[in-house]
Amino acid sequence: PTIARALRRVGIRWRRAKRRVHSPDPLYVVKRQRIADLQHLALTGDLTSQAAAHPRSDEPPKPANLVFLDSTDLHLCPDVGPVYAPIGKQVKVDTPGLENPWYALFGSLLFPSGEGLYTIHHRKRTAELLEHLQLLIELDQNHYWFVVLDNASAHTTPAVASFAEQHRDRLELVYLPTYSPHLNLIERLWRLMRSQVTRNRFYNSLNDVAEAVVNWLNTLPFTQFC
Repeated sequence: PTIARALRRVGIRWRRAKRRVHSPDPLYVVKRQRIADLQHLALTGDLTSQAAAHPRSDEPPKPANLVFLDSTDLHLCPDVGPVYAPIGKQVKVDTPGLENPWYALFGSLLFPSGEGLYTIHHRKRTAELLEHLQLLIELDQNHYWFVVLDNASAHTTPAVASFAEQHRDRLELVYLPTYSPHLNLIERLWRLMRSQVTRNRFYNSLNDVAEAVVNWLNTLPFTQFC
């Protein structure tokens, strides 16, 4: 009995530890609070360029948008996951075999409306990120853009820093703490997309996968998602 109680205590501690967030970023609390402050201003409709890290004093504040940016892969090989099935009947999912071509889906989720900008590319490099950012800030040139993104290698290159500096009057990149995908709200959209579009579903071509995702994004009720 003593051993059993000890094992149960270890199990409880292990389950609690798995629920904790472990980020080695020494500025984790500061960065998380920064994002929370921007979310609060966006929710109340008070978000302007004045909230930028280096606001300009030579011009009046601009209204601002807050978006959460990330990219995900669209593979021809379907995602495999849990699914309801009749008892005793195994669910079988076709696959393309050894070939598994893919596209990169970039998304910027506007908070709190749930709308956004989505672009599909052949790669996930800095060049594709900058192309997406350029399209984003051109959506509304009268607004300032706060873009929350992670620390992926393609997001932290000198070219990205140069782009942000070149457009500092319209754009600020707000980097998440390291190992903190739970703070990027677009991750929830990706999970929902996979559960409804790509999980356990085989499409005849990669273009069919992309078209299915585009149609899903076009018809997703954003108010329900929010």
